[in-house]
Amino acid sequence: MADTIRGATEALVRAHRTGSQFDPKGTLGNAAAAYAVQDAVAGTLWLSTGDRIRGWKVGSSDPKVTPIAAPMPASKVFESVAELPAANFHWIGIEAELAYRLSADLPPRATPYDDDAIAGAVESVHVAIEVCDSRIRDWKTADPHWKLADNQMNAALVVGAGRPDWRNVDPTRERCTLTVNGEVVGEATGAHPFGDPLKLLPWLANHCAKRRGGLRAGDVVTTGSWTGMSFVEPGADVVASFAGVGEARVWFPS
Repeated sequence: MADTIRGATEALVRAHRTGSQFDPKGTLGNAAAAYAVQDAVAGTLWLSTGDRIRGWKVGSSDPKVTPIAAPMPASKVFESVAELPAANFHWIGIEAELAYRLSADLPPRATPYDDDAIAGAVESVHVAIEVCDSRIRDWKTADPHWKLADNQMNAALVVGAGRPDWRNVDPTRERCTLTVNGEVVGEATGAHPFGDPLKLLPWLANHCAKRRGGLRAGDVVTTGSWTGMSFVEPGADVVASFAGVGEARVWFPS
């Protein structure tokens, strides 16, 4: 397994550095191996240069399904309005999401983190646009553990308007609208697959406490798409809005 993890890490690091894609060889076998690859890639590409982990993506298709997570370095987390050259991506996928910024560290501890502990560490809720891309050429049919190793196809996160009174935002009633060049491409109310996306944070806090020494104050956690992934072309102007929170915007100049 060590050789498999090393080979996957080398392939992903090379793809990042050269802006290329590759065809995975073999399988990673399980989520633990995928997370080991995530950590090794992050250490080689970002942490070694001082580019600390600043964001996390977490999601699940159903409350009964174990969530998955992936780290994002500071260099891939942007404030709205963001301008991201289309040439930086193989393809551009966009997702409208709610993200939570933390006000306190959540280090390893003897007692698992629960909803109350997380509530005490949340600073604000924000509108976010996750930008997706893949270093894997045939990502649609790739083994799920390879996609997880590839940071679940994360390419960037754009963080928009937020509210410090996040307790007054009820995600189950929030209306989300995603527009591209002024045209609505996605619209939904209370449509997060997990119900309340904040419920994902205790799992992530306990997951990160075992992997990376825990979440940190200032980290932004984005919690999954409300309207699925939409694909856009170079030149697209994308706006995600949540009625009770605000909006985030990103432009992809060609």
